[in-house]
Amino acid sequence: MLPQRRIAVARRSMRVADIKEILVQWEAGGARSTISGIAATLGYSRPTVRKYVRVAEHAGLVRGSRPMDEAAWERLARAVVAHVGTIRQPGTATARLAPYHDYLAERVGQVRLSVLHQRLCDEHHLAVSWATFYRYVRTTWPERVQPTAQVTVPLTALTDSPPGDEGQVDFFYVGRWEDPESGRQRRLSAFLLTLAHSRHAFLFPVLGADARVWLEAHVAAFTFFGGAPRRLVPDNLAAGILKADRYDPRVNRAYGELVRHYGCLVDPARVRRPTDKPRVERNVDYARHSFFDGRTFPSLATMRAEAARWCQEVAGQRVHGTTCERPYEAFLAREQAALLPLPPRPWEPVTWSSAKVQSDCRLQAGGAPYSVPHAYVGRRLDVRLGGTLVEIYAGAELVTSHVRQDAGGATRLEHYPAPIQGFLRATPAVCRERAHTIGAATGELVTTVLEPYAVHHLREVQALLRLAERYGAGRLEQACRRALDVGDGRYRTVRGLLERDLEAGPAEAAPGAATVTTEPSVLKQVGAFLRGPATFAAFARTLWEVR
Repeated sequence: MLPQRRIAVARRSMRVADIKEILVQWEAGGARSTISGIAATLGYSRPTVRKYVRVAEHAGLVRGSRPMDEAAWERLARAVVAHVGTIRQPGTATARLAPYHDYLAERVGQVRLSVLHQRLCDEHHLAVSWATFYRYVRTTWPERVQPTAQVTVPLTALTDSPPGDEGQVDFFYVGRWEDPESGRQRRLSAFLLTLAHSRHAFLFPVLGADARVWLEAHVAAFTFFGGAPRRLVPDNLAAGILKADRYDPRVNRAYGELVRHYGCLVDPARVRRPTDKPRVERNVDYARHSFFDGRTFPSLATMRAEAARWCQEVAGQRVHGTTCERPYEAFLAREQAALLPLPPRPWEPVTWSSAKVQSDCRLQAGGAPYSVPHAYVGRRLDVRLGGTLVEIYAGAELVTSHVRQDAGGATRLEHYPAPIQGFLRATPAVCRERAHTIGAATGELVTTVLEPYAVHHLREVQALLRLAERYGAGRLEQACRRALDVGDGRYRTVRGLLERDLEAGPAEAAPGAATVTTEPSVLKQVGAFLRGPATFAAFARTLWEVR
């Protein structure tokens, strides 16, 4: 029965009074005062008794030497206890950790101990238990290790989520990351989607929190899992939820298109209610410390590749504290087959925005102008920017669409009022062609006007050609011929000839002016008197009377 007694009391704490009792029996001597006898009498192991006796002998204790008073025994026992506390015999496990002392010295206090232990075991194949590792770190760096009380909440009411039914989404800030490619500090965030049944997660580092990144991360998550959960429980991030409401939340139009494409339903968590998605909330803290702490990456692409590997080989292989399963194994066994299958065509990323139609019948979208029917001038319309197509909506009604362009944009003439359409369609080439159909003189005059600055004189030529609608093509041709003869082939001259019916015959000369003939040298004098001699004579009489 003696060994059982030793086992029963071997783990009790050694007090100063216990040490003093061992030393007193040793000093007394006799058959029962040997190491084995004292161990059997007091219920300690022989190595324990031998350890304290040897320290006392080094301190001057001699068996059967002299009796000591109580105070002397107290001082000796305390000295022995203090000296034994400084003796530490490194074991085999502690010796295995010694080569990593410098590695741990840099990271203890900055990276979680559980993460450091996991990395040493996975990356360096260290065969040391967690208890030994923790004892070594706490003994070596006691000022850096502060045990904190842990509070656990049972989630038995939430552990019945069927496979493939729910995915919980979170978007969290990681910190500032120095991008080696650009050489500047970038704001690093991360998208995390955790499947509620298996706890298998997908981590996606990003450099922003806009709608484009939000949608890109969802597509990457569904591709990683090989399917989509039937219900998504995201945060009320503005990139996905336009209006947070407990009963009727409004989902961003692009986000709504994405989830409809994959067949999911969106059920956002309540505002400031992290308990609505506890599985992903707990994973956020784990992912932040386990993956990001103490690591550097050469590029964002490398970081994302390492995050995908971490999801399967590290986070997916740990034994989950609630399910007592490895998340990745549970995902392969039950949840992967229960997910919604991916559509044959991947979702095309789109961006929804709104813009006001300006007075030129165009609005700005994606850095380029696009035309809209003139009836919508002054209204604000919704714009759907896809990879190749731009669609403009008035509510649910499709107004028009354009092929997506660069900064130049796209314009359609039919979107402008009819008069403006006529003006825009009357290009210099069209005007020349139409003038030649009226007559040779009209064609010659139009060509002469357009030759120096075609666009600058386009409006004048268009007005000249419209004279054929009022006076007829024949009279316009005659007027153009007479204008060319006098060398004044401009719109005002042709219009004046037609208004005074002077395109066919000679005009009368004003008093003091030469007679108008068909000679080109004389016709040049008509330019200022095309209103007729009567008008000029009346104007002259008026001036004379005033004087």
